[in-house]
Amino acid sequence: MRDGRWRMTASPFMAVVVACGFVLCPVGGAWGAGGPGAGLVAEYVWSPENAPKGECAPKLVRFGAGHALRCTPARQTRIDLGQGKDGCLRLTGALTLAAVVQLEAVPKTKTPFISKWHCAKDGRSYELGVQPDRRVFFAISESGVYDKKARELFTDRMLKVGVPYSVVGVFEPGKQMTVYINGVPSGTQRSRVPKAVFDSETPVLLGNRPGSESGCGFDGLLAGAWIHATAAKKEVVASWTKELGLTEPPASEFDDGRKLPPCRAITRGPKCHWFGYYDKLEFDPTCRYVLGMEIDFEHRSPRPDDVIKVGMVDLKDNDRWIELGETRAWCWQQGCMLQWRPGSKTEVLWNDRQGDRFVCHILDVKTGKKRTLPHPVYTVSVDGKTACAPDFRRVQDTRPGYGYVGLPDPHKDELAPKDSGIFRVDLETGESTLIVSLADVVKIPYERGDISKMKHWFNHLLINTDGTRLEFLHRWQPPGKSGIHGTRMFTCNLDGSDLYVLDPYGRTSHFIWRDPTHILAWSWHPKLGSGFVLYTDKTPQVELVGKGVMTKNGHNTYLPDPNWILNDTYPDRQRRQHPYLYHVPTGKRFWLGHFRSPPEYRGEWRCDTHPRFSPDGKRVVIDSPHGGNGRQLHLIDISAIVDHPPTKGAERKR
Repeated sequence: MRDGRWRMTASPFMAVVVACGFVLCPVGGAWGAGGPGAGLVAEYVWSPENAPKGECAPKLVRFGAGHALRCTPARQTRIDLGQGKDGCLRLTGALTLAAVVQLEAVPKTKTPFISKWHCAKDGRSYELGVQPDRRVFFAISESGVYDKKARELFTDRMLKVGVPYSVVGVFEPGKQMTVYINGVPSGTQRSRVPKAVFDSETPVLLGNRPGSESGCGFDGLLAGAWIHATAAKKEVVASWTKELGLTEPPASEFDDGRKLPPCRAITRGPKCHWFGYYDKLEFDPTCRYVLGMEIDFEHRSPRPDDVIKVGMVDLKDNDRWIELGETRAWCWQQGCMLQWRPGSKTEVLWNDRQGDRFVCHILDVKTGKKRTLPHPVYTVSVDGKTACAPDFRRVQDTRPGYGYVGLPDPHKDELAPKDSGIFRVDLETGESTLIVSLADVVKIPYERGDISKMKHWFNHLLINTDGTRLEFLHRWQPPGKSGIHGTRMFTCNLDGSDLYVLDPYGRTSHFIWRDPTHILAWSWHPKLGSGFVLYTDKTPQVELVGKGVMTKNGHNTYLPDPNWILNDTYPDRQRRQHPYLYHVPTGKRFWLGHFRSPPEYRGEWRCDTHPRFSPDGKRVVIDSPHGGNGRQLHLIDISAIVDHPPTKGAERKR
């Protein structure tokens, strides 16, 4: 051992370990005794001559022809490496953590193999380990705490119990974090990557961290560990793993053995069809008609002169497309806010542009009667009488692709105009009223910094399930810059009163009201980390939903039976998107399909699946280009799943 705590065997090279059909013997190879080029800080393998001692020391066990450390959660076994000889483990730049591990049981909680994390005040630096769903996690903190300068990566592949794996986490400061499992790239993070590793006083530990979670840590074998002060290259990791003889591919989280539900396209080319966002009513109350939009081009931004069609599919007439109208106010992600009017069996509404304003059409599809309101809409109350909308001109100026082209923002040069914000629209009279201005919200202190010199806008509005409260996101960016630099989630009454900052921590993404007082949102909370957080309106109460299962951001809604959550994922490394159902009482997930999104569907004109459910909760429609004829609407029959829900006594999904 290079820091002097445990020494290697007499050979100047690493020990040979033969186990389960693989050979741990990278002598003279890419890693060899010196690692992948320069930068090897410490390497750890064990034998009877250098077995660790002490109360918390793991037991040395035979591992094939060699040895490994048997870590157990009951004793919270671990090895304390301190800061290494002469502080060699106080790494702040590029980093590679590697371990050869074998799970003996599924972990009950998140547990590391290698960590320098949270054993001292402001003591987070890095950690590599495994979660209860057997996916590997890799975390880096630049500040010593879990804040915006920390990043955590989760793999899309998993470890199997009883199978040895090489697990390698590579950190390139400010550029990329990658995890390899048996040489297979299994997760990559390129956004908000920390620029350095925090130099904390926390010791480096191999195995379980001390704490109160006795019986919930790493239960398995640790056959070796390596720490490098460089970022290992993909080909180096692959070569090292090959020399180890570790060829078992990691498990896929999608291989659960269940048959996927039936899925069919309900629109066809040559024109493309899609619906847009996930929180709108796409089905009519009878579940016969499905709304959509039709377009004859893709892969570019909308232009002011682009006109697209709106229509509906008749599921009882051979999926016949019925044209309803057209619009000049639309975007790829959220369409034209096309939706059935709540409380009506025959009325639909959508936004358009007429002259110097955006408007909303309300059409009775049975009689053909149409009226036009002088203001656009975004979200509609459950009784269909009230709508709320942001200033779409402002949204397009600050976050192109979510607003509408064709009309400039008259307040473009103002940071927080008093005449721009959220408008309430009476769907009977067309009267609109500004209920929350940007100037109003900026006056509410932001506890995490000064935002008075930022440029502000509102986005993503949703009225709750009884029409009493409105949720919206307040976002900002430095003048002249692009992108989202901060977010607050607010709620208020529908007249703009009783404003409440529900999530002040800056990372709120997709959300849905579960009921009049609870919002489920992908976000980050200092007590919970990243995940789907259930907020109780006007209180600080939070809880994590889907722990260890719903671990990726997605477009989430509750079915009419709130025991079920409908969700999806963004494209994985193979460009596949995965809509699914999550059963809240049992924590089980049911995949609805694995749909490939070709690489040209990126950025503003990407095609998220945005799953939407039917009023009876038996069918789901998604947008997807996987059929090879552009984005189209696809219908998934989920009745066999929701009609036979799992029971709490059944075995939990692995």
